[in-house]
Amino acid sequence: MDFQLLKTFLHVAALGSCSKAATALFITQSAVSRRIKQLEDHYGKPLLERSGVALRPTAAGQLLVEKARQILEIEKQLLESLDGSQHKEKISFCCTPSFGIGRLPSALTDFMAEHAETADLKFVFDMPEAALEGIDSGRFDLALIEHCDDLDLFGFITQPLPDDEMIFISSPGRGIGTTEAGIERLVGERLYLKNENGCAKRFLDKNMRTIGRDSSEFRNTVYFDDLPFIISEVMAGKGISFVSVGLVAAKLETGSLVAHRIAGFNHHRPRTLVLSRELKRSPVFAAFIGSLFASFSATPPPHLVNPGQSPVPQH
Repeated sequence: MDFQLLKTFLHVAALGSCSKAATALFITQSAVSRRIKQLEDHYGKPLLERSGVALRPTAAGQLLVEKARQILEIEKQLLESLDGSQHKEKISFCCTPSFGIGRLPSALTDFMAEHAETADLKFVFDMPEAALEGIDSGRFDLALIEHCDDLDLFGFITQPLPDDEMIFISSPGRGIGTTEAGIERLVGERLYLKNENGCAKRFLDKNMRTIGRDSSEFRNTVYFDDLPFIISEVMAGKGISFVSVGLVAAKLETGSLVAHRIAGFNHHRPRTLVLSRELKRSPVFAAFIGSLFASFSATPPPHLVNPGQSPVPQH
């Protein structure tokens, strides 16, 4: 049995979609379909219900899910025993880009100073929905997300963190001046955003609808997947952007950039730490959680770092 077939099937069963599994595995959708067919030919039974909106395991498929997890766990333990790094604890962490760029480096500096020899860390930057899917499927041990839209956190172990604040920024030379600039002044500017489907755009759309306006009203919008480039363009007076305040705090303090807030906008978006239902209990994992909270000058609640206390999922 090719372990890749089992891994592919588990992704499809968890995500309910061959296309989503293909994205997660960085392969084509046709490759996912071929692997599922190989498994069904091998076992001589249909493994997925294909009649609904989402793919669901059949009775035989559910049995394969359970056994495949056991088989892959045995393989994982074998590989860890052979590669000489079994003394390191593996931690898989996903976060949204604004936290990853703005706060993760300082959290990692302190953590790795103490645990470079005992922790094997894997980091992924992704959208909130992908982070939750990764927690649900077991790909991530924990995730830190900022909410672009309303999210269903039912059944997840969560802990709120200080809100993130999204602001408009401009160059002082642009002459917008007041930090309470009206929306009429800002929509006349070129707007720079990182991603057409990213959190900043979605959060901006939501706020524009709240005040009865539309994001298409900005003079024009430029999408460029390079935040330093966007900030340099704004500092050069070529337009404005809508970003997390943590990403530009230093430039705001020096006066290189000016922050703008709009009456009627909710500039604050919730930030949440989401953990796997099978929460790890170890000093290394507790220290990593502690480093995340320390980046906000906060102390983690005892139930997340104390082996004797169990966190309660959201209801």
